[in-house]
Amino acid sequence: MDPADTADALHAPEPDRTAPQEAAVSARYAALPRSATAPETALRRALHATGLRFRVQYAVPGLPRRKVDIAFTRWKVAVQVDGCFWHGCPAHGSSPRRNSEWWRWKIARNQARDADTDTRLAELGWQVVHVWEHEDTAEACARVAAALQERQATQSHP
Repeated sequence: MDPADTADALHAPEPDRTAPQEAAVSARYAALPRSATAPETALRRALHATGLRFRVQYAVPGLPRRKVDIAFTRWKVAVQVDGCFWHGCPAHGSSPRRNSEWWRWKIARNQARDADTDTRLAELGWQVVHVWEHEDTAEACARVAAALQERQATQSHP
């Protein structure tokens, strides 16, 4: 995402929306986990099984309320496990019919925040690996391991 688009999306005014028809719908969305989701937990288990050690929910320096799902602090590799709905997966993302304008705004804002976080981490020397929730855990684990090996190779040879 273009930095100008990111800034625009982050500061775009929230569109009007109608209240949920049922309180149960609102409660269901509010109850969704923000961390330790099933795909994130599965990836953490796979990484741990290969002998890798990492930090969980690592705070992004200089950006309050933003976290890295899985952080390899020594090698500065950040892994973000993105949900298809919340982060607008091009293959599996969907938009609800009710309040569709608001949901488009919400998902665009999530994507802009993700891009802004990636930019901030890159400025701090981090490599960011995004994993979609639908990705095969073994393949995602291999991608993360490859990123770590690449970082180790480049950081150990000046």
